Amino acid sequence: MPLLERLRAAARDGMLVAGHRGASADHPENTATALRVAAAAGAQFVEFDVHQTKDGAWVVLHDAALDRTTDAVARHGREKVQVTELTLAEIQSLDAGSWFGPAFAGARVPTLAEALAAATPAVPMVERKGGDAESLAAELRGLGMLERVVVQSFDWPWLQQFHRAAPQVVVGALGSGELDAERLAALPSTGAGFLHWDHRTLTVAAAAAVQRGGYLLGVYTVDAELGMVGAARLGCDFVTTNRPAAALALRMQGWLSRPVSAEATARPLGSSGR
Repeated sequence: MPLLERLRAAARDGMLVAGHRGASADHPENTATALRVAAAAGAQFVEFDVHQTKDGAWVVLHDAALDRTTDAVARHGREKVQVTELTLAEIQSLDAGSWFGPAFAGARVPTLAEALAAATPAVPMVERKGGDAESLAAELRGLGMLERVVVQSFDWPWLQQFHRAAPQVVVGALGSGELDAERLAALPSTGAGFLHWDHRTLTVAAAAAVQRGGYLLGVYTVDAELGMVGAARLGCDFVTTNRPAAALALRMQGWLSRPVSAEATARPLGSSGR
């Protein structure tokens, strides 16, 4: 069964859980440790962000600048040190854990390959923050991961490019603000199989429209238990959270069960390539 349909089937047993940058409430985000902890807790997805370095390598970081989550400012003597300014070796020489707490001193910025391994056995949810679409497709192809990951982005034109380069990969369209008719109409052109929206702005009507279109629906970033339960009641297929263990506990207790109507409104995917 293709990955998208496996995820759809799994969501019938309860809304799925994605660890946001790993288990980032208690560990430094986007580090191998944070990703491993989320996967070990049983998260169905482990989400992380990727950029491309000066020498074209793929590394796991949220920000375009290294200042917030590494010691790059101290090491380079200036602020706003960009990922694209440094080589892979230079970035992996940085400390990516001390900012979070002394117990994590010495943590390194993972490569994409290292992050994929750390996320096992969860489905890696790769969010592109920077970098070339064809290069990411080639990297995932070389790692044998095209049919084992999902790739998402806020940049919908980039998603179109990536989908053309790697049509086997399940693609997700990220967004925030009003999910209006114009944005819904643009969704098929991205090749997306799922929509991942800001929970603060997703309306009941927009959620129903997404479900009628046959897309999987997820919301980010939800840490309050009431918000998680509300997302499940809305029929969301997955929730992204900094607290994956807490969300998984709710799922085990039955609190993240989805209404029958969510299954009834979602029609099978067509032949659009999603």
